[in-house]
Amino acid sequence: MKKIEEMDKSELQTKIAELKDLLEEVIEERDIILGQGNLHLSSKLVIKYADEIAQIKEDISQAERLLG
Repeated sequence: MKKIEEMDKSELQTKIAELKDLLEEVIEERDIILGQGNLHLSSKLVIKYADEIAQIKEDISQAERLLG
């Protein structure tokens, strides 16, 4: 897989769309999992989702900056 810095404009546009879809999916999954009040959920799980969402958002920002 190419690094974001090595992608051309077309690849960046595709990557941004993929990342935005992934972000939606992860947020939806997080909301479903963390919304289950009848289960004990580890704080590590909350941190995992926060870290994953933050990384995806950073990747989107980086790709958008490179796209200019």
